[in-house]
Amino acid sequence: MLEVDVTVARREFPVSARFRVEDGECLALFGPSGAGKTTILEAIAGLIDPLGGRVELDGRRLTSNPAASGPPGLPVWRRTVGLLRQDPGLFPHLNVSQNLTYARARRDDTEVQRLVDQLGLGALLKAAPRDLSGGQAQRVALARTLLAHHRVLLLDEPYDGLDHSLRRELTALVRAEVRGRGVPAILVAHELGEAQAFADVLGVFDRGRLLQMGEPSELVRHPLSRRVAELVGYRGFVPLAAGDGTGGAALSAGVHPDRVRLGAHPALGHVFVGQVAASRALGLHWEVDVSVGAAQVTCRMDDAAPRPGTTLHLTAIDPPLFGPDGQAHLSSRPQEP
Repeated sequence: MLEVDVTVARREFPVSARFRVEDGECLALFGPSGAGKTTILEAIAGLIDPLGGRVELDGRRLTSNPAASGPPGLPVWRRTVGLLRQDPGLFPHLNVSQNLTYARARRDDTEVQRLVDQLGLGALLKAAPRDLSGGQAQRVALARTLLAHHRVLLLDEPYDGLDHSLRRELTALVRAEVRGRGVPAILVAHELGEAQAFADVLGVFDRGRLLQMGEPSELVRHPLSRRVAELVGYRGFVPLAAGDGTGGAALSAGVHPDRVRLGAHPALGHVFVGQVAASRALGLHWEVDVSVGAAQVTCRMDDAAPRPGTTLHLTAIDPPLFGPDGQAHLSSRPQEP
């Protein structure tokens, strides 16, 4: 089990996080670029020293805390922590086969062959890193990291720039390896879909703070603040009338494009009336922007998009409600008769 409770000094803002990752569990830290996600991974790996706090693995303290007495932190090479970044970091003077088996504590040709087969590296074993494509180099780097049998696996946006089908394949492989080996794993991502595909637990990170953690789909359905809602895909916030089940409070309903139904269905949520402002094709569907008073919401439709200016009734299904302070309030979803 990995336990993290650290604060790291940065020029723009301090970065703090507190969480625990169980053996065989996958945690994704999701948020915008520059939020501090990579900083947390670097503190776990021992590449930077935290201002305070601790990192423990299986009860073994990895970090030192300058503000408190205690044992010194472990150096990078003794932490048994694997960190895979966007840059594969392959040794240029070694071929693929030599990169894969570099510094392995034990030789297990069966395991090497299994990963080579799974990652489609069989024809590349004698190739030099300079002759590999970006996707090929990243697959070699992933195989090398898995073959090292680290006690913790850290992934810092390692699939950025790769095509979506390859991302899905690598994500499924890593999840299976993490579960089979029973090691904690953390992925840093700035795309929600990639984070959700990996995560048993999703953490939303912004400006150095871990805003919310939870099961991926539930966190999207029930964001605890307007900022979390914005980060996980809510595209509109509509002020509610004082008599609209708010108890007189000045609340706004968060509207997610995937949680909108055409027509008035008051038993399902809040009903809004608006005019179509714009539309665009999205795969086999249409994404439609609708002006509701001074607010604008986005919904997705299966049929052809209505023309601009068309009046629509929309129902936001069980939307989260936010007060002026940006914090979530209890849902005011109407009770079914």
